[in-house]
Amino acid sequence: MIEPMARIQIIGPRSLLDETVRTLHELSVLHIEEVPVEDDPMLSRIAVERDKLEEKDFLLAARERLKNLLFLLGEGGAEPEKAAAGDIRPMLDDLAPVEEEIRAVTAEKEKLLDELSSIKRYEKILRGFARIVTRLGGFARFELMGLTIDRARQDVLTLIDEEVVRITGGAYEMHLINIDETTLGVVLSFPKRYAETIRSVVLGEGISEIRLPDEYADLPLVAAIREMAVRKETIPRMIRKLDERSAELSRLWRGRVEGLLAAVEDAIDEIGMLSHCARTRSAFVMEGYVPRREYLRTASAMAERFGYKVLVRELDLDDVDEAHVPVLIKNPPLVRPFEVFLAALPTPRYGSVDPTPFFAVFFPVFFGIIVGDVGYGLAVLAIALFVRRRYGDSPFARDVGYVFIVSALWTILFGVLFGEFFGDLGERLGILHPLLFDRMRALKTFLVLSLGIGVGHVMLGIVLGFTNMVRRGRVREAAARFAALVFVLSILAAAAAVTGWLPPTVTTPALATLAVSVAAVTVLEGIEGPVQFIETVANIISYVRLMAVGTVSVVLAAVANKLGGLAGSLLLGVVIAVIIHGFNVCLTLLSPSIQSMRLHYVEFLGKFYEGGGRVYRPFKKR
Repeated sequence: MIEPMARIQIIGPRSLLDETVRTLHELSVLHIEEVPVEDDPMLSRIAVERDKLEEKDFLLAARERLKNLLFLLGEGGAEPEKAAAGDIRPMLDDLAPVEEEIRAVTAEKEKLLDELSSIKRYEKILRGFARIVTRLGGFARFELMGLTIDRARQDVLTLIDEEVVRITGGAYEMHLINIDETTLGVVLSFPKRYAETIRSVVLGEGISEIRLPDEYADLPLVAAIREMAVRKETIPRMIRKLDERSAELSRLWRGRVEGLLAAVEDAIDEIGMLSHCARTRSAFVMEGYVPRREYLRTASAMAERFGYKVLVRELDLDDVDEAHVPVLIKNPPLVRPFEVFLAALPTPRYGSVDPTPFFAVFFPVFFGIIVGDVGYGLAVLAIALFVRRRYGDSPFARDVGYVFIVSALWTILFGVLFGEFFGDLGERLGILHPLLFDRMRALKTFLVLSLGIGVGHVMLGIVLGFTNMVRRGRVREAAARFAALVFVLSILAAAAAVTGWLPPTVTTPALATLAVSVAAVTVLEGIEGPVQFIETVANIISYVRLMAVGTVSVVLAAVANKLGGLAGSLLLGVVIAVIIHGFNVCLTLLSPSIQSMRLHYVEFLGKFYEGGGRVYRPFKKR
């Protein structure tokens, strides 16, 4: 449900402003609003003092420093430790040696990783060059240039030969090596004085120079390769030791750094809150919203802390646009996980209807009707329990898992009523028989049930919209929704009379009432009114998808059992059935979920849901 809110104003002497802000921060319930000063000549915006601005700059720099330190420390470590505002500067000083060490450890690790990457990059190529370069005397005697060329561009070798001959007067050698299927190696040897000229001419797109890292540049090539092999073995051990030290630092300090970061961000928030306040010559004024159930606690806490020096009073909500009132949604524990469906919707407007309880009731029921199979229900239940256990640290995964647990239980219940266990397998084994009806044979009954659910669900949406408009005094919109309700009831009465469920004499009054409802909604909403009536009929017809998707699931399950029985081999039959049933389980998780959500988002919520609200964001400590 959407929690009732109280709009409050807090007034006190300016000397108590900072302490008042800290007290409100501890209470963590006030959604702060900017005090309007335009219409009151006695009020002006509070100018944040220079020392506060300097403190904020210091805190912003500290926050950036602590975030960087947390990044270097990595994940893990102890739980965050609490830190007070007065602890910030001394704790930052204490962290300086830790920061220096973790930076050194990180830099050394990055250096080793770069070296290891370089070794792996050069090793294969250099082994191809080793025989020729060794015969030529190594890199130390004269200039040797190693090149790699894409085989697709090996025609440039002729051009390279011509250019190097021109530059050196023929005083050079060229040797070719096969590196791999796509790369050709080239070794050029020439007097050192031509090095820069040749590099500027030769290097280009598709041609790269092989240059040894600095630490190997003065070694003979064979010695360089040997040293690289040794380093390739030792570097991972060195990295592991650095990782162990990094993990130790994280274990010792991460909790303290996280707590200090929270204190820094709280201090920044407290300074930032001052810009929302107003002042007179000697007093401060702040305004905001608290949940109504928290109003007395807030007023009592302020009175206990400041006595009569700080006044907390409630302001009237009637002159405030509902779109500006923050929205706090709070539901019982069994319903709260279904708030996950609100993530796809704009925040509901204050004073409107929270759809969460209706999701909690109807989504699992619709899912159960569509799937309606004990075996598939057990499979969905197992998957949902696994998700809750495996990804329990994620609130989203935990909520989704709960939703599917409830949906699976309804699926099992409807599976018993429909007599389905992996399709008709339960009936074949003699353990289940339809108690309600057989969905494969009673398609007309299933269709009537689906349409009946659609009528009830859509009418509930219209009733919710009507009562919401009445409660909020929006008479014209309430009358339009009442006309829509009469329209649906008139169609039902006329249809019942035609099919014999009601006496034929009901037909004429029903059609007359239908005409009156259309005329009324046309007067109230213009041409949009009758169009919405047509949409309402289409909304009800959309619930046929409960039957359609459910029947597809039943047929696919029956096909799995039929093909498994025709396999001629017990093992092969089981394999075929398991594969098709497994595919159907995957569809069970997707298609019924999508269809159930669509019936809520499109057909149901459109009758009463109002977005455009603001999320309640209390001024609270981290």
